[in-house]
Amino acid sequence: MVNQTSKTESVKIRRAPKFLPFLLTGGVIGIVLALIVGLAIPEQQRTAQPIITYLLAYFGGIGVALGIVAAVVADRVGLARAKSLEATKLKG
Repeated sequence: MVNQTSKTESVKIRRAPKFLPFLLTGGVIGIVLALIVGLAIPEQQRTAQPIITYLLAYFGGIGVALGIVAAVVADRVGLARAKSLEATKLKG
C-alpha cells in the first residue's frame, strides 16, 4: 500500500504567444509591402541606385519591430486574462 500526501497550491493558467512566428510574419509582410512599393514607382522616377534593396531592408526591419510589438501586446493581454486556480500535487 502506497502512502500519498497532497499539497495544494495556487497556480496561474494563461496562454502565452510564441515570439518567433510574430517576428517572421511581420518581416514577411514588410518585405511584401517593400516589393509592392518598389515596383509601384514609375520607371522615369527611379534612380540608378537599387532602391528596392533599401526598401526591403527598411520595410522588413519595421515589419519585424511591429511583429514584436504585437507579440508583447498579445502577451500582456494573455497575462491580464490569466486565471488563478487551485492545484493539488500528490507526493508519494
